[in-house]
Amino acid sequence: MLAGLTGNIGSGKSSVLAMFKSLGARVISADGIVKRLLTEQETLSKIRAALGDGVFSEDGTLDKQKTAGLVFNNEALRKRLEKIIHPAVMSEIRDYALPDEITIAEVPLLFEGGFTSMVNYVITVTAPKEIVFERLGKKGQLSKEDIAKRLACQIPDEKKAADSDFVVINSGSIEDTERQVREIYRLLLHRDNV
Repeated sequence: MLAGLTGNIGSGKSSVLAMFKSLGARVISADGIVKRLLTEQETLSKIRAALGDGVFSEDGTLDKQKTAGLVFNNEALRKRLEKIIHPAVMSEIRDYALPDEITIAEVPLLFEGGFTSMVNYVITVTAPKEIVFERLGKKGQLSKEDIAKRLACQIPDEKKAADSDFVVINSGSIEDTERQVREIYRLLLHRDNV
């Protein structure tokens, strides 16, 4: 059984994924798959053809900052990149999932990529925008403008939550989030008799 874990940037998906893992779920992260794909020559060649040489460093590696700067300011280029990455990621996730185990796959763009039909259940992690900005600001990797641009490219939390089987509201204490995750895991175990 495969459940897709999603949510917007800064919602706390990775923390929730770790909680599911601690309960015994089989877990996989799309971000981890993407990280590996971006080191493979076949993927890099496709990206070069789609986005040009300007997003590559002198040593031939993909410059992630240049790529983000380009695609988050150009929807057509972002969609080109997603068409290269998303199908490969979802194929690997499907291959990883086992029918007799609960597999939780963290897929940030599950809705945006149109992949909800590929999973048995959708779990969305939400957090208020002020908390998202605070969390991402503490990491110091993105400016408020960059965070806003990325959020603008994602379907709003409310819409994702309405179209999900389960929702984790990640705005309180860690204990509160863990309680919600335990309950969802219990329901998944019950629904599939795993």
